[in-house]
Amino acid sequence: MYGNKQVFYEDKVDDENQAQEKRQSITDKVTTLLRWTGSILIVLSAVNFMLQGTDGIPPAYRYWIAMGFTLLLCSGGMMCAYLFKETKGARIFFGLGTAFLSVQVTQVAGMIYAYWHGTNALQPQYQWLQFIDVSPIIIMVDLALTVGLLVLVSYASFSILARNHLKTLIMASVVGNALLLLPIRDANWVPLLIVGLFIYIRHIEQNLHQDSSMRLTEGIAARAIILLPFLIILGRSLLHPVSYFLAIVVGVIAVVYFIYDIKRYTQKPIVLYISQWLGSVAAIATWFIIVEQFSIATGNPLISVAPVCLILFILSGQVSYHSRSYRNIASVLTVFLSYSAMLDQQTMAPLLAIAAGVLLSIAGLNYKEKIPFFAGAIAIIGGLLFYFDYALQLYSTAPWICSIVVGLLVILLASYLENKEKKILQQSRQYLNELKSWA
Repeated sequence: MYGNKQVFYEDKVDDENQAQEKRQSITDKVTTLLRWTGSILIVLSAVNFMLQGTDGIPPAYRYWIAMGFTLLLCSGGMMCAYLFKETKGARIFFGLGTAFLSVQVTQVAGMIYAYWHGTNALQPQYQWLQFIDVSPIIIMVDLALTVGLLVLVSYASFSILARNHLKTLIMASVVGNALLLLPIRDANWVPLLIVGLFIYIRHIEQNLHQDSSMRLTEGIAARAIILLPFLIILGRSLLHPVSYFLAIVVGVIAVVYFIYDIKRYTQKPIVLYISQWLGSVAAIATWFIIVEQFSIATGNPLISVAPVCLILFILSGQVSYHSRSYRNIASVLTVFLSYSAMLDQQTMAPLLAIAAGVLLSIAGLNYKEKIPFFAGAIAIIGGLLFYFDYALQLYSTAPWICSIVVGLLVILLASYLENKEKKILQQSRQYLNELKSWA
């Protein structure tokens, strides 16, 4: 009897625990949904204000409204942390506040640039992006307030999101926003600025990604915040006439991100597939921009197209899909270009065809693929046949020399075949069997 009561009591406790866990699970889902909804509403409101809510408002007032928005977000974080004793909401509020600080920095940067260059300043056609006719005193006050908020809010935000990497994150944020303040919109200097900041942020990002804690939601948010100044500089540069230099820089960055870096963030097939094609198109487009800008191979389209084969071969070792197709297309295109150049009687065409053929054959052996291997053999044969005309001319000039050389080679070949007959047949059969197994 006592045992039955004990079992009944334990079953009742288990049921209550399960019910409590179920209620907790539902509560977690609801609170998560509410946090996502609130965050999206805040971001959309900020974007709507920047796009539509600034019409007729002076630039100085726009900055003060943006600063008030940042302070409001930080106040929400303080309320969650100290009043509700809840850290998830505090992380969200401080993260959004730190992210919105870059908007303030952008506004101050616009004021500094317009004052520094005066009437020569390049201004975007959209009025809500223009920060002109601001007094230097207001600019200095806004700059001081921005720097103070940047240090304080970044410290508070990164302390909550990723305390272990606090110093690195603050330094990256300060560097990015400091470069954002520079009064530079020149078509040559801005791409250099973008390249330098990209290399710096990418180096930090790679180091942070090695820490498993930085791959959690809080860590990803912190990493996204330090990336914002780079994205703003890149987007701001596209508001002005795009130079060839900037187009090349953007293309190279797209290749690095979509081909190499994207694999660190996700392994979803659809994302990798789309990224692969975006990166491939960016790589080829970047090369043709370079060809057009620097007038490479003017009047000789074959030479300007030839590096596309090399690009496809390089990408084939990095992409996740259709890597063999990349190599096959590159191989066939190489043979076509080689023969076209030789038919056009270009001076170095035969040597280049033989060299390309050797490289293709090596690639075919390395990847165990038939098309690159046979394409290489065809290129080598074509290059050698091109020189056959010189051999005929030599024979017509001094036939006795050619006869002696050919006779010697024939005798040596006969001796070699007789001595290595079994080995040659064995290796030939082995080679053919392996060739059949290639893709």
